[in-house]
Amino acid sequence: MSLPGINTQIEDVVARIFEEIDHNGDSEICWNDFQKWLLRWNVPHDDSEDAARSLFTFLDRDGSGRIDAQEMMDALMLLSEFESKLDGSLSVTHAEAGQIIRDLDPDGEGGIDYHTFLEVLHAARSGKPDSSNRPPHLVLNFDVNNTVVMLDSATGADSKGLISMVLSNSAWGVIDFEEGKPEKPGKPTQWSVKAPELSPTCPETGLRTYSEFVVLQNPFPDSAAFTDKAELRAAVEGVKASRRKALWSFTDPGMPGEAFQQDLAKMQEQLLLPEEVRGTQPAKDAGLGGQSVQLLPSFLHLLRELKRKGRSFTLIFRTFGQDLPQLRQEVEALCEGWHPLFQKEDVVVLDGSDGQADYRMSFDTTNGCGTFFRNPLEGDLIALAMGTVQQPKKLEEGLEFWKDKEGVQMFEGVHQVFKHYTELSSKCCTVALRDFYPGWAAANSTSAGGKPFFLGRLDPAQHCIFFDDHISPLDPKIVDPIDAHLWPRRFSSGQVYGVHLVQAQPLLSIRDRNYFVKCIEDCETARAAKLERWHKLKRMVGDLDGVRKVLAGFIYTSVPSQKVVFRPWSSSRDVVRAQRVPTFEDV
Repeated sequence: MSLPGINTQIEDVVARIFEEIDHNGDSEICWNDFQKWLLRWNVPHDDSEDAARSLFTFLDRDGSGRIDAQEMMDALMLLSEFESKLDGSLSVTHAEAGQIIRDLDPDGEGGIDYHTFLEVLHAARSGKPDSSNRPPHLVLNFDVNNTVVMLDSATGADSKGLISMVLSNSAWGVIDFEEGKPEKPGKPTQWSVKAPELSPTCPETGLRTYSEFVVLQNPFPDSAAFTDKAELRAAVEGVKASRRKALWSFTDPGMPGEAFQQDLAKMQEQLLLPEEVRGTQPAKDAGLGGQSVQLLPSFLHLLRELKRKGRSFTLIFRTFGQDLPQLRQEVEALCEGWHPLFQKEDVVVLDGSDGQADYRMSFDTTNGCGTFFRNPLEGDLIALAMGTVQQPKKLEEGLEFWKDKEGVQMFEGVHQVFKHYTELSSKCCTVALRDFYPGWAAANSTSAGGKPFFLGRLDPAQHCIFFDDHISPLDPKIVDPIDAHLWPRRFSSGQVYGVHLVQAQPLLSIRDRNYFVKCIEDCETARAAKLERWHKLKRMVGDLDGVRKVLAGFIYTSVPSQKVVFRPWSSSRDVVRAQRVPTFEDV
């Protein structure tokens, strides 16, 4: 068995395995340590694993070590038909069978290996619904700019410009193109609105947003045509500037989005502080010195509702920028119950004064703030420096940037970082984490270099969710959903979107006070359904006699088609209706 990756990954894997076996922490592995570890991970042999191996081997016709998605769909429907005659609760619908396959599939297209199959079965054992019916502890990761705060210090956009960008990616129409060759369509020439209502998802097949038109009309230059990096950067910035100019003016008179001027005005109004609050001392004390809100009222409402409901949760702010400290005053005002947007008679405190959790931000403690470092070009090195939000500007500076810095605690390697992230998630209330933009840029702005989001085996007692406006059903893009137990494996969008990843929609979060509350409710519903699916799958495969009887009937033939076609995630409704262009720029 070869260990994955290169040196840093191998060291991390070995360190994790050793730590798991060395139960008494004496840095040596004795027989008792090893035996205890075997009993824990190589679970005492039971019939369900025999059944799982039999089923997997039967379906893996070519011996490739992977099951084809359609074969898996046929088998699930076949097992369901047999099992449900004895136990109606084991009936599996076509939609459930398709989702089970997506749950099993790290690649998103239906290829399932045996190790993944067993991982799900083990998770299903611990995934039995909690008899206490207690809701799980929420670990809520929130991007800052354009997710919970409507500002963009990097581009200098005011509220009009930002809202215009939101509307341009929520307005659906058709694009006209110049005549071109069949294999290469001509340049886009015009966009016309076709859907009268704004929507974050495509209302009908064939429509495209104005944002997509602008991106197609202003493509990035071919890097191969430049020998000078400075000239290439200047050309890229020129394209970005052209895109911004078009998007910021989307609703201006004579522009394609002129019909949405009233929507723009209404959303601008919703971002204004109430007239009686503007300029008051409480507003200034809360960091609200201008005329507009800073943290979205829908986000503030979420925190208050979680407290009202008695939910246990950890709040983690995530950003590439340096804007975390400026949120501190407003978070403090909310937690201490004197935020000017809420009436004095409707006080909800989150500052610990009632003997419960204190959610105020802190930049003075080791666990209150931190910054990630990652270098995709160096074995995908991931590290976390706690106690500071300062970080190097370049990859080359590396971990030496924090060497000997007072008050900084370093965690290096996925295993150590995941372990500390888990501790923060369970012990801390509010954490401010700065992510590392140069690492994402070095990975060509793909999820493999994005904001690390660590997910282990599905734990019924904890639910991790990440909100970011750049997340998409097609691709996590700016977030890297890491399978911490099977590094360097990542979770596919089909496995985590709508359960652990949420694409923040400013169109809705500005207009709907309950937006974030509803998002979490939807994620919890989806997660409960996933736990139930996994538990049902385990029971189906765990019935050794049932599985063997079903397989025995077809042992010399192919599994009969159940006339139910598996639909991969790439053709799912979420992906088909998704926006194709980010609401905002990456920086």
